[in-house]
Amino acid sequence: MKGHKLLIAVACAGALVLFSLAGFAQEKNVKPKGSDFIPSPVFSPPYPPLPHHFSDVYTIQILCKAPNGAIKRALPPRLEAVGDADTFVLLLGWTQDVEEQGYNVHEIAINAPVKWKDKVGNTTLIEYIDSDMGLIAGREIYGWPKKMAEITWSRTKTGWTVVANKMKDQGSIPLMKIDYTVSDAVPGVKWPDMGPVLLVRRFPPASASTPSLNQMVCVGCGTPGTSGGPLEAPAGPRDAKGTATIQFFDGPHDPLTFLGPIEVLDAKMTVLEGRMPFGLGLGEVLEQWEE
Repeated sequence: MKGHKLLIAVACAGALVLFSLAGFAQEKNVKPKGSDFIPSPVFSPPYPPLPHHFSDVYTIQILCKAPNGAIKRALPPRLEAVGDADTFVLLLGWTQDVEEQGYNVHEIAINAPVKWKDKVGNTTLIEYIDSDMGLIAGREIYGWPKKMAEITWSRTKTGWTVVANKMKDQGSIPLMKIDYTVSDAVPGVKWPDMGPVLLVRRFPPASASTPSLNQMVCVGCGTPGTSGGPLEAPAGPRDAKGTATIQFFDGPHDPLTFLGPIEVLDAKMTVLEGRMPFGLGLGEVLEQWEE
């Protein structure tokens, strides 16, 4: 891992995370046309103003192979799979603080390489998170498809076990269980170039007389020098290669087993101590359409 930059798709206001997951530098000298902070409730905002900075981040990334056609089934409209169309990255993030305000956030995201027109990047098919701050900020601002879950990280003798269950209102039924084992005896595997994050932000109609609104949002498109992704963390002394086993479970509102995975190709972990040098700022709307 020495000299290798690890993409942290920290896509949320918590670690997304791809970093997918799952933080990107907002373009300099670009001022929003209106207010870039619209709190609701107005007297009790669910998240702080952008940009969001993350501190003390643990990340596990697992390269997986899905059954044929599974990724295509899960893609939002106007995005197409690229490269190996059945490959995805399972991203597990644990951010121990956001904006030095005491947020301790866990998330699990399924990210896949995609393209939109001539732009290539990655998108999040689904993400589970245990923070209302990260959930609301991710969905409202960027369109990240986040859902609430109870997520726990537990140390083992050989690595980590990460478990995600539904919230108590749905009986805490299981969603995922991941066992990560630190191991140097792992053959090198070429990982996909995930690039910036492409998200379809969807607004359902508020009345029968109005259409739904969709936006293609790019997070990281305006960040120069990011061939591997909008947020990259340099390798550190606590990074580790490894192997992983993954179990997905189906719930009444969470069909997951169709994604497999049928094979785990590779796994790696990074630990970023201290505050990330870049913050997660606004993205860029590439296209807007009605349905």
